Amino acid sequence: MPIARYWVVKTGGNEVTEEMANVWKNNFLEYAIENGCIRGALAADDERLIAVSIWPDLETMNAVIESDHYKVIGEAVAASLGAGGISIPDDIELTCNGEILTMVVPEGL
Repeated sequence: MPIARYWVVKTGGNEVTEEMANVWKNNFLEYAIENGCIRGALAADDERLIAVSIWPDLETMNAVIESDHYKVIGEAVAASLGAGGISIPDDIELTCNGEILTMVVPEGL
């Protein structure tokens, strides 16, 4: 059963910049995709930054998030967000994993 991992961080009204999004994409998402992640997205509203990644199974996801390289990635992402006033881990509001019950992916995506 595929797994979705959600990671929600309070921004405190601080802007999530394109540079911050690119640090997440170029560090976490690229590494995750190379190691089995099916897809991921980063979204923001006025109060939160929301990251989601979709995995084929819990074992694949855990292999990535428990790896030594994940710690390096986390430091880069935290530094980028921290430069914009978002403190990791203090501002983490929610982290959860859930089995995907249904999902439709249009052709070509």
